[in-house]
Amino acid sequence: MKNLWILFAIIIFMISGCYDKNKEELFPQNVCDTKNVKFSTSIEPILNGNCLICQSGLTANGSPKVQLDSYADVKIVANNGRLYNALTVVTFQMPPYGKFPDYTLNKIKHWIDSGSPNN
Repeated sequence: MKNLWILFAIIIFMISGCYDKNKEELFPQNVCDTKNVKFSTSIEPILNGNCLICQSGLTANGSPKVQLDSYADVKIVANNGRLYNALTVVTFQMPPYGKFPDYTLNKIKHWIDSGSPNN
């Protein structure tokens, strides 16, 4: 019986030792690295994977949708404020399936604030 209590105490000690870190350290979220934001590796993949499905082609009345097919197109909507506003406005949500996480919005904002470079 004494050995059972010692084994139980060892198991409890081992289990409690696993929780010396907080949740953020054990399961880190995506880190928002705004130092290395580039159009080709950060912004373009976000837009291609989330926006081009809806923003290519024409609207129902035949007018062009927001063009995001090339760097030149993206730079226009980034510089006139339409890109960031579409992602952060409260009255409608882009992308329609759910708001981008803050780290994604921070990358886009940093890229725009840096002059929307073609890098």
